[in-house]
Amino acid sequence: MAILKVARMGHPVLRRKCAPIAPGQITGHKVQDLIRDMYETMSEYNGVGLAAPQVHNAVRLAIAGGEVDENGEPIYRVLINPEVTVLDEERTLGMYEGCLSVPGLRGWVERPAKIRVKAYNEKGRQEEFTLEGFPAIVTQHECDHLDGVLYVDRITDMTRFAFEDEAERFLEHVDEDDEKEAEL
Repeated sequence: MAILKVARMGHPVLRRKCAPIAPGQITGHKVQDLIRDMYETMSEYNGVGLAAPQVHNAVRLAIAGGEVDENGEPIYRVLINPEVTVLDEERTLGMYEGCLSVPGLRGWVERPAKIRVKAYNEKGRQEEFTLEGFPAIVTQHECDHLDGVLYVDRITDMTRFAFEDEAERFLEHVDEDDEKEAEL
């Protein structure tokens, strides 16, 4: 196992549409080693998800977290050749997203709150499941990477794009300040 180098914004691998992985290759050493290395890399950098292009592999493989089991332990899903379907166009969730490939920055992104995912897992079995809330956001973020899209491409209000420290200090209070001004 190894901690892999993370591609940063500006590297061309992050802007490529990734190639699918043949289902017969999923249980082979090459894909299994990549999955293990991606888990180790994600853990090293305290990520909640990681996509293969972020570690210089332009294939349709991502790991997405955000869920917890009945004991409160994190659940991570391996997604190979994922297909995401939005289930509720009207309901969106917004949050300040960050990314290991865009270190030190955060930006406000709104995404659909409920999705259906169809993908192969790390054992080569096809799965289909529904996600809502934070796990849905994480999965959409990671699957965007597989199409060469970064969260910064989804920011609609650049006044809500900032360094992490400043975002924590100021931006999360912008809506509260707007409400206070409206009350005066």
